[in-house]
Amino acid sequence: MKRLPILFTLALLPTAHAYNVETHGFYTFQAFNDSVLTTNATELNLRLGFDRLELKRPFEHAPPGDPIVPGCTGLATEARRDAYLDPNGSWLTSNPPPDTSNVKFRCAYEFEKVSMRPDYSGKIPAPAAVGPFGFYRIEGWLMRGAIREDDFEFSAYENPNLRPDRDPWNDRFRSLYHFYNPITNTSGGLFTNSGMPWALGIADSPAGNANIDSQVPDPSRGNHFSYLDARRDFFLALTYKRPGTSTFAIARQDSDVRINLMATTFHSLGHVVHLLQDFAQPQHVRAEPHNFLCRGIASFLNQDLATRTYENFINFRVIYPFEVVTGDKTYDVGSGCEETKWRDFFKKADQVPPASIVPWVNSTYPIPQFSKQRKFFTTRVEDAAVIDRRGLADYTNRGFYTEDKFAGNFTSPPATLDDPSFSIGPSDVFQVPGKGNVTVQQSYWAVPDRVAPGFADPGLLNGKAPIFSTSLWKRIRLGFPTTVQPKGYMTLKNYNQMADMLAPRAIAYSTGLINFFFRGKLDIEPIDQNIFGILN
Repeated sequence: MKRLPILFTLALLPTAHAYNVETHGFYTFQAFNDSVLTTNATELNLRLGFDRLELKRPFEHAPPGDPIVPGCTGLATEARRDAYLDPNGSWLTSNPPPDTSNVKFRCAYEFEKVSMRPDYSGKIPAPAAVGPFGFYRIEGWLMRGAIREDDFEFSAYENPNLRPDRDPWNDRFRSLYHFYNPITNTSGGLFTNSGMPWALGIADSPAGNANIDSQVPDPSRGNHFSYLDARRDFFLALTYKRPGTSTFAIARQDSDVRINLMATTFHSLGHVVHLLQDFAQPQHVRAEPHNFLCRGIASFLNQDLATRTYENFINFRVIYPFEVVTGDKTYDVGSGCEETKWRDFFKKADQVPPASIVPWVNSTYPIPQFSKQRKFFTTRVEDAAVIDRRGLADYTNRGFYTEDKFAGNFTSPPATLDDPSFSIGPSDVFQVPGKGNVTVQQSYWAVPDRVAPGFADPGLLNGKAPIFSTSLWKRIRLGFPTTVQPKGYMTLKNYNQMADMLAPRAIAYSTGLINFFFRGKLDIEPIDQNIFGILN
């Protein structure tokens, strides 16, 4: 595909990140803790053979005769330790390792490690149960995939000393594939691609529901860490063996590749979980650009501060309590030139979380269960009415406004902001430095939830959430009666409320998807004669 001129391309980018990578790391860590990988760990470890592995570093191995050392090393013809596989297209076993023409070994990098929880990144000592290599544990591989799903093009990183390894097949802005409007079954925006085929590994079908449940991987797909890839990785991790006569050396190498494939399974599943979590961000299911980059003159093409606040503010809420613990005051917004701007903005808004509060360390939202992986994203095929749909993208799309487009052409929440379904809440008075006090009124609305309609979200007033704000000063200044709303907008209070409702669901749906992936179990009991027969 012909490249667009760099400035024009940057102008079109929908975002530098979705939820920022630290937020994805925290969500994914908690989803792991709530999933069968933790709650049913003993039985699952026995079933998968993990009981034979060192769970503090399960997918590490060394070539024969070599000592086990930290890092990803190995000869060009050997399976790498602490590595994952990046196969091109529909690679299966036609060109197995050590042939690297259709599959590459890729290493765990410092880049994703630094964005993990501080007890996994090394900023604070890890608990004894985690050990010194927490970033190589199973949950570390899940977090690694969730973090790397937001990779930029290699040349777009501001700091050349802190960027990931180059994608060997498809160097691209992965975030261009993180948008999905469940009403239209498309990304909904220009120069973006639907997140559903990207997440599931299937061919795009923008016309409707056709192919949405395909179990056939798209052979030309650019995402090699989709759900179908994770499923293939898992199957091969359990069964991989090169055809032909086996020797000790080949058997050892095949065993090492199976270990790499199991790491790849969790890495790929982390990528998919990231995409599901993105659909708990209203801008990603309502096609609202919110990019910001520090690239000289390209910075003039950034979206305004209000439009790109939500993700930065939520990441700030995630990071800040750990900054207090670690003493590390670096708030990573993905663009160093904005560091001071955002920190000062949140401080002036008096929105620094108390040091004793760590947001979303757990999720009490019921873990959803579905019969298909696609349903965690959307149930548009099963539920004709938008209000009845149960996927995470469905809930987010119909329940919340965005800053720039606000209601847009969506009918839910109501496009008319004086709709009788709204309740006017108490007014808040905010002090704006150098400007005086501003009175803001909150509008409350009952966000429809078809999975757990009785779930008690925080911050509700008579079952309704404050989903947008109006300025009384703006009404008077523009000559509107106080009963008429010229335009709603989003405050940090609204963003706090959105996050307090969306974060637990992002974690719970991620947990449900992980449970769905590892749901398979086959028990074999002997007949009286204790005879078994196995075919193929």
